[in-house]
Formats: sequence, structure tokens, C-alpha cells
Amino acid sequence: MSQSKRFPDRGEIYGVIAFAGTGLAAMSPYVTASRIDGEAWQVALCLIFSGLYILAGCFSSYFVDNRPLRASAIYTIIQGALGITVVYLSPIRGMVGIILLPLASQAVFMYPKKVAFGIGVILWVMTAGVFLAPYGWAEFRYALLSYSPAYIFTILFSFVTRQALLAREHAIELKNELEIANAQLRSQAAQTEELATTRERNRLAREIHDGVGHYLTVINVQTEAAQSLLKSDPERASDALNKAAQLSRDALADVRRSVGSLRTEEKRPPLIDTLRNLTVGAAVPIDFKVIGESRQLSTASEHALFRAAQEALTNIAKHAQATQSWLELDFSDVARAKLVVKDNGCGTRSGIADSRGFGICGMRERVDLLGGTVSSGDRAEGGFQVYVEVPA
Repeated sequence: MSQSKRFPDRGEIYGVIAFAGTGLAAMSPYVTASRIDGEAWQVALCLIFSGLYILAGCFSSYFVDNRPLRASAIYTIIQGALGITVVYLSPIRGMVGIILLPLASQAVFMYPKKVAFGIGVILWVMTAGVFLAPYGWAEFRYALLSYSPAYIFTILFSFVTRQALLAREHAIELKNELEIANAQLRSQAAQTEELATTRERNRLAREIHDGVGHYLTVINVQTEAAQSLLKSDPERASDALNKAAQLSRDALADVRRSVGSLRTEEKRPPLIDTLRNLTVGAAVPIDFKVIGESRQLSTASEHALFRAAQEALTNIAKHAQATQSWLELDFSDVARAKLVVKDNGCGTRSGIADSRGFGICGMRERVDLLGGTVSSGDRAEGGFQVYVEVPA
């Protein structure tokens, strides 16, 4: 206990009561004895020293708690000197000897086991030693035997109490650590839930942009073409409207697949077929080519490649001002699958096209989750190119 502590805990109060009770019991013969053999100064000094000893013992926590070990050593030496002086100076023998028991008990709580045991033995021997000079070795041995139950019980009981207190402190520490760990887990769970929500929101945003956005762009191109041809070439205008209607049905099917994937893993058509379907009715002619022997990829990889091709072709229709585009699916690397989409359009003025709106960003996010790579930029021969690589 620190000096600033005003209200002792229950264990400290019990210790004060035990120390004061034992000290007063040791000095009780001075009250109950009918006759005291000794000088008045002896009795006075014994009462003064015992009073100081008991007072210091009751407030020992103010001298030793939260202080260096040196303070405990000084306290023990001073208390030992006072107690032994009382025992040897007292004209009354016997009961006075137990005045050192509380100090032996305190040593157990202040020092390592071996040191505390050594202090207890010293106090035990010193208590019995008062009989050696006047009465000889026989009385000394008898006194050792007489005091041994009190010292053995005090020291053992103190050791047991100390272990119980240490176990209690350890349990409290574990409880506090557990509460902190639970709080951290709750915080991490909340962060994980928030991250999962954000990722799902981003995934849905990518699905809407890459799926519905692509189809709406192409439908818009076809309807604009139909409007421009309606008077001059009604047959071609009708054909464009038919293509727009088919694309709207494809868009609806794509939305249904996306919604269905939230509930179950729906089997998709082969990747080559879905890519070939993208070339049908495209505003800009698309040359589709498969390199290497085709093979089935993971669902996530095929979906990422399909959405990347869809986004790249949509960008060509919207921005490229191209007359020709190329779509290549490369299976030549057994560990990776590659997709290249390029056109002969105007490219970008900056020469770097890694920032073509949300589409390229969403494409990169989807592919990054798979451990793949996305790169894009102007072609040296003119036009623009998107390169995607995912694990096979």
C-alpha cells in the first residue's frame, strides 16, 4: 500500500488486527501478573519499545509498500531489534516471546521464500536464546521446542495465505486481461463486419457497373443507331432495335445471375462462350481469338476475366472512337490465364489510362483479390490496351 492510500483493504485490516492482537497478548503478563521481578526502568523500556514495535508493525505498509527492497530490509532490522530488545530486556519470560511472531509472518509477505524462512528461524532461535545464559542448554532446547509450534504454524499459515493472495491477484489479472481481450475481439469483430460490409458494397457496385452499365451502354448505341437510320434505312433501324431488345434481355439475365449468386453458386456458361457473346452486335467490330488449349478456370477467375472484358469493350464503345478492336484469351501459361483487349482508337491524351473512371478501378479491385494483375495504357501503334492476368 502506498503512502497516499487512505482506506486499507480488508486483508490489510486483518493484518493490523493480527499484529496488534499478538503484540498486546505478548505484553498482557504485565497487566495480569501479580508480581513483576525487575527494575522499573526495565519495565518502562519494555513497554515503550513494545509500543513502538506494535505501532510500526500496524502501519508497516506505509514504510515498505511501493518502495525499494532496501526499505523492507531497514524496517525488518529495526523491528527485529525492538522485538528482540523487548524479549531480552523483559523481566517476564515465556509469553513475551510471541511478540516476534507477527514479524516472522510479515517477512513471508515481504521476501522470497528462502529469505523469509531464514528470518523466521533467526527470530525463533533468538526468542528461545533468552533462556540460554541464565538457565543453560537444556532450557534453551526446551524453549526451542516450546516455541516451535507457534513459529511453525505462523510461518506455514503465512506461506499458505501468501499463495492464496498471489493466486487471487493472478486470477484478477487474468480476468482483467480477458476483459481487455474480449473488448479487443468485439472491436475487431465490429471492424471485420464493417470491412466485410464495405467489400460487399464494393462488389455489388462493381457488378452493377460492369454488368448493367455495359449492357445499357451498348443498348444506347443501338437505339441511337436506330434513330439515325429510321427514315433512311428502316430495315437496318429495325435490326438495331432488335439487337437492343436482345441486349436488354441479356442485361436482365445478367442481373438475375448476379442476384442469384448472392444466394447460391449458380453454374455459369463456359468463359469462351460468354466472351464470344460480347462480340455479337458490338458497336465496334471485335476480333476474338483464343490462344492455347482452353481449360476451365475457377469461378472467381472466370468471372473476373469476363467482367474485365465487358468493361474494356464498353470503354471502347464509349470513348475509343475506334473502327476495330481485338479480344484475346491466352491459356498458354499453365499457371496463369491472360486477357488482352485493345483497339485502334484515339487512346488517351496523357498516355496513361489507369484512371478511366470507376471501371478500371473496380476491375483492379476484383483482380487484386485473386492475386492477379491489371495494366492499361496507350499502344505504340495507336489505340488503347487493357491487360489482365489471373491465376489459372
